[in-house]
Formats: sequence, structure tokens, C-alpha cells
Amino acid sequence: MSVMHKRASAGLLALTVIGALAATAPTAQARDRHHHDDIWPGVAAGIAGGLIGGAIASQPRTVYVEPEYAPPPRPVYRRTYYRDAPPCHFEWVEDEWGDAYRARVCY
Repeated sequence: MSVMHKRASAGLLALTVIGALAATAPTAQARDRHHHDDIWPGVAAGIAGGLIGGAIASQPRTVYVEPEYAPPPRPVYRRTYYRDAPPCHFEWVEDEWGDAYRARVCY
């Protein structure tokens, strides 16, 4: 994303927000500024919000801990029986292109 594109996007976003705020702004009202009774609900809401937010923020977060894996047990090979290896010898054989090579042949 180019710098010019970012600036244009930010400018359009700012104009959109300012336009929305201007369109929804309340009209001015002439009234007495000294109504102290209107403050207490806001104070109570702020305290309640602070307590709820603090309770949420102070809860321990679950953290993924990778389990420690033990190495697998070593395999145990038991000898069952022995037999003689089949008799083997080397022969010259040809592949499908006619090239000769030595191969071990066991019966």
C-alpha cells in the first residue's frame, strides 16, 4: 500500500467521521448550568464501569504451555531364531536399455 493511498484513505475516513458527528450533533439547549443532580448518575456509571473493567482485566489469562514430551521408549529386539542366509552370488545382468551391471542374486 503506497503512502499516497494511505493518506487518501485516512483523509476520507476523517471526513466521514466528522460528517457523521456533524449530522448527529444535538441541538444547543439553553438551560441552567448548575444542575448538580445530573452529575451523580454519571459518577455512579463511571465507578461501576471501572469496577467491572478492573474485574475483567485482573482475571488470569489462560496461556498455552507446550507439554514436555518424553522420548519414546527404546525398542527391544528379541531374537527368535536363526537361519542361514540364502546362498547369494553376483551375476551380470542387463537393464532394458542393454547396459550391463552386476547384481547380487539370492535364492
